[in-house]
Amino acid sequence: MGQGDNRLPFYRCNGQKGAPPHGRYLYFHDAATADVVYAILSCSLFYAYFVVYGDCFHLSDTLVSAFPVPACALSDKQLAALGSALTADVTKNAEIKQINTKAGENISYAEFFGWKSKNLIDQIDARLANLYGLCLEELDFAQSFDAKFRLSQNYESEEE
Repeated sequence: MGQGDNRLPFYRCNGQKGAPPHGRYLYFHDAATADVVYAILSCSLFYAYFVVYGDCFHLSDTLVSAFPVPACALSDKQLAALGSALTADVTKNAEIKQINTKAGENISYAEFFGWKSKNLIDQIDARLANLYGLCLEELDFAQSFDAKFRLSQNYESEEE
């Protein structure tokens, strides 16, 4: 997400820009493929998969690489455009936070709020439902799965 060609999120330690220390990296041959993968990893279907097969905390390389993706999705221009739009929206909605560690370091980092981009995530879900061959009931299940935990109080109260 976000900053420059390498899409690293904003992170500074004692004023020095760098990569977040606990980041995971994925490398692709072009930006469109990176946008597609970002869209897939941000969708509600992947979230449900993460909850069922992961530990609900760590996003492991094994979990990501085991997620089934239809071959046609990786070259889908609409999905790539949605992934690019999501990157821009999530970055725009990020807030810069600052902390001071016990070791005396001053850390600034971008905090992201996926729920602020729910409209785009819903569009990604709909496109992926088409590519995966899901029916409307399956799409609805994926989009509403664990919603009370994934969405902020502000979003839920707007829906009621």
